[in-house]
Amino acid sequence: MDNILSKIFMTGWLIGLAGSLAAAKPVSEPPDLTRSNAVDRTRTYNLGPTGLRGWIFTAPETYLDSVQGRTTARSRQILVTHVGTNSPAFGVVKVNDVILGVDGELFRDDARKSFGRAITEAEKTGVMRLTLFRAGTTNEARLNLRVLGAYSATAPYNCPKSKLILAEAYRVLEKEPLQKNWCGAISGLALLAAGDSSVAPKVRDFARSIQPGELNPDKCNSWEWGYLNLFLCEYYLRTGDKEVLPAIRQYTVNLARAQSLYGTFGHGGAGRTAAGGFHGSVPAYGPVNQAGLTANLAIVMGKKCGIHDPEIDPAIERASRFFSYYVGKGTIPYGEHMPWPYHENNGKSAMAAVFFGVQGDRVEAARYFAKMATAGYANREYGHTGQGFSYLWGVMGANMGGPAAAAAFVKEAQWHLDLVRRCDGSFTYDGGEQYGPGQTDDNTYWGRSSYDGLSPTACYVLSYAVPLRRLIITGRDARSADWLSRQDVAEAIASGRFDLDRKRKSVPELLRAFNDWSPVVRGWAAEELAARPEARTLVPELLKLAEGPQPNVRQAACETLGNIKDPAAGPVLVRLLRHEDRWLRVKAGEALKKMGDAALPALPEMLRAVADTAEPLQPISWSDPIQFAQGQLAETVFAGPLKPSLAAADRKLLYPAIRAVAKNADGMARARLRDTFANLLTEEDVRALAPDLIAAIEELAPADLMFANEIRMGALQALVKYRFREAIPLCVKFARTQSQHASQERTGVILKLLESYGVAAQKVLPELREFLEYCQTEPNFPEWARKQKAASVAAAIRSIEAATEQPQLKSLSP
Repeated sequence: MDNILSKIFMTGWLIGLAGSLAAAKPVSEPPDLTRSNAVDRTRTYNLGPTGLRGWIFTAPETYLDSVQGRTTARSRQILVTHVGTNSPAFGVVKVNDVILGVDGELFRDDARKSFGRAITEAEKTGVMRLTLFRAGTTNEARLNLRVLGAYSATAPYNCPKSKLILAEAYRVLEKEPLQKNWCGAISGLALLAAGDSSVAPKVRDFARSIQPGELNPDKCNSWEWGYLNLFLCEYYLRTGDKEVLPAIRQYTVNLARAQSLYGTFGHGGAGRTAAGGFHGSVPAYGPVNQAGLTANLAIVMGKKCGIHDPEIDPAIERASRFFSYYVGKGTIPYGEHMPWPYHENNGKSAMAAVFFGVQGDRVEAARYFAKMATAGYANREYGHTGQGFSYLWGVMGANMGGPAAAAAFVKEAQWHLDLVRRCDGSFTYDGGEQYGPGQTDDNTYWGRSSYDGLSPTACYVLSYAVPLRRLIITGRDARSADWLSRQDVAEAIASGRFDLDRKRKSVPELLRAFNDWSPVVRGWAAEELAARPEARTLVPELLKLAEGPQPNVRQAACETLGNIKDPAAGPVLVRLLRHEDRWLRVKAGEALKKMGDAALPALPEMLRAVADTAEPLQPISWSDPIQFAQGQLAETVFAGPLKPSLAAADRKLLYPAIRAVAKNADGMARARLRDTFANLLTEEDVRALAPDLIAAIEELAPADLMFANEIRMGALQALVKYRFREAIPLCVKFARTQSQHASQERTGVILKLLESYGVAAQKVLPELREFLEYCQTEPNFPEWARKQKAASVAAAIRSIEAATEQPQLKSLSP
């Protein structure tokens, strides 16, 4: 378990680097494998139940291509890198063969998807014909696959093939060990979802072995507690075994206590409030909704098991109100961030559909996210840390919209479902950071064939088991009245491919798409319309639509105007910055940022709007809990193309705007001020804003603490730049607050600022020596990072001790 969590944490530390490495490919153009097969074979794809694995060219043309699953779109050949013993391909295909096509035709499209679709066809008859290139010769080879039949139109419901796949995968899963961690809990859920009486003792013993004892909410492990409690709750509701109720109570109550003031979780729980109570902010690294959605679902499930505590209902309400914010705007992002502008984000639309669906009284949100999950079939292969949670939750999320939604989703994913299945009935996991193939021995998610990770077979057992409806999360208590209509399902499927279809749409059709149910489609339509030659002639009509009566149309019109960048849009967009529709404010702010210099005449009004739209941190306004509307405007003014113009801005407008943003709930919104503080403020500005700069260093934003240090660094740099003596103790105070997430680098930067004070900094040497002792034994921190931080502190001490000079100091006091 520790190994798995360390991988999760390290992924967070290296997210930027990992994303870059994921996109970096050793081959930039599809090679002709018949001429040379000298490619890096480290990462390959499973080729269905043939027994083969193969190298396939992987390189998305754009970010959108990677998100929409078009990573192998340009591939036309497959290099065979592995042939399984006694598999259908054994003795027929050899390593280094190149597959050029299937069923008598060369690949004319994505070779990987074409191969997957060919498997689906071949399992109807049992025969698959491959066009193979070997040693300078091209021949046809025949593979004999087991006949599974065709998927029914309602698969996985009422589908003989789906039943066979489920039965074989279940037999594989039965033999896998149940780890006593969150990965084992998912395997336990799969056994419960598909199992019969023969597996009951194994599941019972596993459930009863989970004895958490007295849990401490200050040491919450949201991954572990969430999935283990979800399994225990489903087990109890299925069996009535009261022996597990004490464990369910411990997990449910302590998860509720560990939840943040916004209803979110990080890899762990929230910190304490200033008064020492529960429900403070999630500390840096910050919220992780991938874990938090499951943790919140586990609280809901605990309540279904009859657990009562004063913490439970408020926790469900907080989480429901927070995640409801994203309805109609996009899908659930990684942290307390803006909506993700696609239909799916590594399974979080699907997870949200389940979270709202099982509550029974959150129908609007449940239907929205079920529709998003159904439309997210193209996004299955993209996700931070890999795509495994899409595979785990995707079908279950669509299924919350009813059997028709699940069937539509599965129909679009059939090629992939058949490609990741092996001839022994098990399933593989192929995927890397963000997107990509897998490794030959990578049979588990975050693990290897020794089952120290999440079993992919368990994930797909849950998918194929939804027709059995044995679990709450697979639809046992679903009400048909809450399901998506057939029109809803058809709209969801069409929305999933609108990024391609928009190229063929007429201008009137794109304008009609402004009122589409999907915020993703509305954004794509706005982008496409703005790129058309006649776009500028539409500006007068778009200005009317931006202030019209239809919310969806208003938002899409703003997006289009921002993409067109016509200065005539400025006055309308500025008016919309104060509109009662806070999401429209976001879109207006985005549009003004895209307009760049064309929006410069509106800068004074934007500064006024920044100050006027500020809201108190408490009580939380759930219509915009993280204050994204003002945060987007802060980005437009303080981090966009207009930023250089702030140097000449009217201080009567600039100062109130700065003060407002410095108190925004969102750490990322506050971070927009860093460069302004560090580089644009004059000494007179710093004196005027001194209380606000000091407060910015001392008072953390309540939300999105991952970015909370940015404004603090900017404020400190402003004070140091003009040699104010008040910065000396602030440097030490700031450095001592650094923990986790890149603090080892940041501590060094802070102390370099302190060193610049020379002899004047010697008065804080006692505090620095005490800080050094702490750094050398800092708990819950990787040893390498602890050493790096301690080295920075020791170096600062040596430098300050040796100092013989100091700059001329100034004071903020009169």
